[in-house]
Amino acid sequence: MTAGVLAAVLALAGQAVAGAPPERFRYETTPSVLDKAVRPLHYRLALELDPARDDFRGEVTITLQLRQARPLIELHAHELTALAASLQGPRGEPRALEVRPDAERQTWRLVPRDGRPVPAGRQRLTLRYSGPVHAQGHGLYHATVPGSQPPQRMLATKLEAVHARTLFPGFDEPLFRAAFELSVRTPAGLEALSNMPRQRSVTLADGHLQHHFAATPAMPSYLVAVAVGRFDVLEGRAAGVPLRILTAPGKRELGRYALQVTEQVLPAYSRYFGQPYALPRLDQLAVPGTRRGAMEDWGLISYAENLLLFDPARSSANTQRWIYNIVAHEVSHQWFGNLVTAASWSEIWLNEAFATWMAAKVTDRFNPAWQVRLNDRLEIDESMGTDATDATRAIRSGPVGEQQVDDVFDDITYTKGGAVLGMLEQWLGEERFQHGLASYMRERRLSNATAGDLWFHIGRAAGRDVAGVASSWTDQPGFPLVHIETRCEAGRTVVDLRQQRFRQEGRQDDRQNGAADASSGGTGPRWQIPLRLARGGELHQHLLRGEHEQLTLKGCRPEPLIANADGVGYYRVAYDPAQRAELLRRLPGLAPADRLVLFTDTAALAQTGRVPMTELVQALGRVPQAAEPGRAALWRLAADQFTNLDHTLAGSPAQAALRAAAGRLIGAELQRLGWGPRAGEEAETEALRADLIGVLGRLGDGATITQARRLLAQSESSGQPLPASLRSAVIRSAAAGAGTAAGAGDAELAALRQQLLQATSEEDRWILLGALTTGRSAAEATALLDWALQAELPTNVAGAFPRRLAMHSGQAAAAYAHVLTHWAAWERLAGPRERRSLLPDIAYVAADASLADRLLADQVRLLGSGEADGSTPAARAAAQIRHRAALRSREAQALTEAFERLAR
Repeated sequence: MTAGVLAAVLALAGQAVAGAPPERFRYETTPSVLDKAVRPLHYRLALELDPARDDFRGEVTITLQLRQARPLIELHAHELTALAASLQGPRGEPRALEVRPDAERQTWRLVPRDGRPVPAGRQRLTLRYSGPVHAQGHGLYHATVPGSQPPQRMLATKLEAVHARTLFPGFDEPLFRAAFELSVRTPAGLEALSNMPRQRSVTLADGHLQHHFAATPAMPSYLVAVAVGRFDVLEGRAAGVPLRILTAPGKRELGRYALQVTEQVLPAYSRYFGQPYALPRLDQLAVPGTRRGAMEDWGLISYAENLLLFDPARSSANTQRWIYNIVAHEVSHQWFGNLVTAASWSEIWLNEAFATWMAAKVTDRFNPAWQVRLNDRLEIDESMGTDATDATRAIRSGPVGEQQVDDVFDDITYTKGGAVLGMLEQWLGEERFQHGLASYMRERRLSNATAGDLWFHIGRAAGRDVAGVASSWTDQPGFPLVHIETRCEAGRTVVDLRQQRFRQEGRQDDRQNGAADASSGGTGPRWQIPLRLARGGELHQHLLRGEHEQLTLKGCRPEPLIANADGVGYYRVAYDPAQRAELLRRLPGLAPADRLVLFTDTAALAQTGRVPMTELVQALGRVPQAAEPGRAALWRLAADQFTNLDHTLAGSPAQAALRAAAGRLIGAELQRLGWGPRAGEEAETEALRADLIGVLGRLGDGATITQARRLLAQSESSGQPLPASLRSAVIRSAAAGAGTAAGAGDAELAALRQQLLQATSEEDRWILLGALTTGRSAAEATALLDWALQAELPTNVAGAFPRRLAMHSGQAAAAYAHVLTHWAAWERLAGPRERRSLLPDIAYVAADASLADRLLADQVRLLGSGEADGSTPAARAAAQIRHRAALRSREAQALTEAFERLAR
């Protein structure tokens, strides 16, 4: 597929999805790859696992129910070697089966050797097989415990989305729920973990152990979990449920904070959903190295170590917040996704969007000082950047091919999905929304669900047509721009409202007068928008359904009308010039959420040419005047704008002007906060200080780098550790700017590389990775990438070097060229899942339009044009590159002048 054809296909995919409200779940009508007439009821799975080996053996017996006779049985299996296969009916003798692998479909076709069909009714299928242990964090994979002598390895699993088929042959789709009964054979002295409590362990004649686990409730295959190794255990209890945090030896106490988080959120979820946690125990496992992220396996949640382990003496405030949110997210999945499972991958937002929304809700409840709702605006704004391009998709994007499942685990599902849920909750009211969710959980318990089920229950609780409103947000791509004009007539305020789709590269008529979306013949997509309008102390709610509507409010007041009051809506707002000027003048004194959305809307409108870019620079200049509360969140948004524009303007005269303005503006705020924590200061102040040090270091601010180096040298010479809240930011900024008077030299970079090799903490690894990849020249970036390919680093850390160098050093060109030159090595390091985003992740921050075309062509050349080609991440990166290039071309001169004024 050529780059042009690929772009056209993705543009077509971005058109509005029209259709009836979503249907409620029915097994018979849910799309599937495998034959729904053959249904698994129960798996008895026996695994032989040894962390010292790079392969494993297994035997699975699956109890099947056949609705009709079939000439063969097809199930999923990938990277497995069949050793034996047989089938037995209720009263018959075992029948030998021929195994016919289909590599493209990742299935085995099991054909009776006697030539007779498999009859309807209950059958028992038994398969013996072997398979590989993976080096990356998917399927069954190994992880080396850092610092262990001799080196110790553990085994763990991450089977979502379609990797269960690499651990056992089965029905690897969310639709096929079944009970799983596991036993695991291990060398003596090793512990085995799984979803359910262990019932017993038996010592075998050869000295190995056989661990037997209780059967799970019916669940999809991707939730199966197994781990083998040596573990330290920290125990607790909440809502009557035994809790355990499991770590590599010696790290037990680092799990105490995560245990405390779980003890808070688990009872809160049980009360909120009206459903107790469904399993007899909840384990959470910290996996060293190898893996990224976390996985919500029922009863045995697994995490990368830095997402679960917290050291009060060394971990930053941001690490603490991240752990709380991640644990809250994964524990909420025990309801959203596990107790009730999305019917298919096209409905995966029912798992992930709700977990995102629920985690924010509970984190905010228990940690009000963190101002979660305000700080979430930064992530929502980034999601809107993706959603404003033609390379986006709907939250419910229709059928998802098995090799494209990873594409829907993105910010559209997580962040946009969560934001839309928050907007609908605000529209309906928290109590009605909760009652609807509790009804949904109760009725769909231990089954699958669709959006139709969700909206049915919430609509019934709210007494409104929720499905129609919600579908306008979940079933079409993009989001609206709401134009608002006000005027005073006869003592009343007339409000003109108009909606259209917001696009990152607005067309000329769109930028000038808000004409209907030109891509759809003048009609354009429409949303049912729950507007929240505020004026002084007044609050008005209005559901905008049409393209153009008019409201009349009593009286005429001097205060400008604010749309998206409280900042919960997932839409942009364009005010008429007079309103906009007055709001920007008042920005520092607006309510915290209102000034955040005004700031981000101004930035988005300026970057797409709808308002002068100087208005964004003016908004940046007003940030220092903002009062508490919410000042820190506004500063984070401002710092993010400086960072993004720095990528856009890299290498131009405007970049120097931007960095000078950032140094003056952000540096003054850092000076106000001071470099050291103060007794009794707000949590947001402590976190913001570190954020600003990090941003200034990445922007090459000499004063910040010099002070960071001074603090680090004092700490090393005195033996006094850096304050935990500053440690990460100081280490990263101290190493920034190699080759400059303030920066690190070759010897220091060599020392950082050695520290990274020797680090036993996953959090330290990522801090050191950040230090190594910030402020590097092209030559240094190339040398680091050479080293990363040769060094004995965990695959997750080594594989992150190219993207980090692009993001934090502006070395997208050098990193992109290196990965192309050494593609086989980087592809092998990334593994089958991450290789699809290798090039897009690097190119994403570039501002060279020609790179967008090269990226699309290189992606096809290296990965092909099939389902697994990574066309979606490439198209999204290409859209951002083109946006940056257009912005650079259009605004570089104006930005140079505006930032020079701001820097004075």
